[in-house]
Amino acid sequence: MKKLLLETLIFLFLSHSVFAYETPQVVVKNFESPFLIGSSSLHFIGFKVYDIALWSEDKNFSYEKKFAIFIHYNMSFSKEDLAKRSIEEIERLHVLSDEERKNYLVQLTKILSSVKKGDEKVAMFLPGSGVKMFYNGKSSGKITDPKLARLFIDIWLDEKGSYPKVTRNILGKLAL
Repeated sequence: MKKLLLETLIFLFLSHSVFAYETPQVVVKNFESPFLIGSSSLHFIGFKVYDIALWSEDKNFSYEKKFAIFIHYNMSFSKEDLAKRSIEEIERLHVLSDEERKNYLVQLTKILSSVKKGDEKVAMFLPGSGVKMFYNGKSSGKITDPKLARLFIDIWLDEKGSYPKVTRNILGKLAL
């Protein structure tokens, strides 16, 4: 029984472990003085899905200041699957009309790229302007609809989302 408990505790710790990466070049180029707010890894059924970090212009995170969510993928996903999953996650947190759901799915499918192990994405939140997306260091599109921009970012930053421990870690609230 003690061994099972220890293995469970180790798994839970590793499932939400903090990781360390150099500041992504996209962040270096677009931020005067980037600050790492927090980082984490997402594991699902024992597999590492991705590493994630939140960078900001200020030591204190705020939606009023530019920030970037960096994701380093450890698995492959099609852009259609990423867009569909994004809509599902948004709907876990917010009610969408049928029209919004369809419109948002079309928009996300256009700007998201399929990923494979080792790929990196950055979603840069620009207050009042939307979200600029980068794929492996290159611009890949922009969400200009302010509502969709916030809903999309909340997938990772809303503590009522699917992975609240990961969210708390990237928000610097270290919840191992």
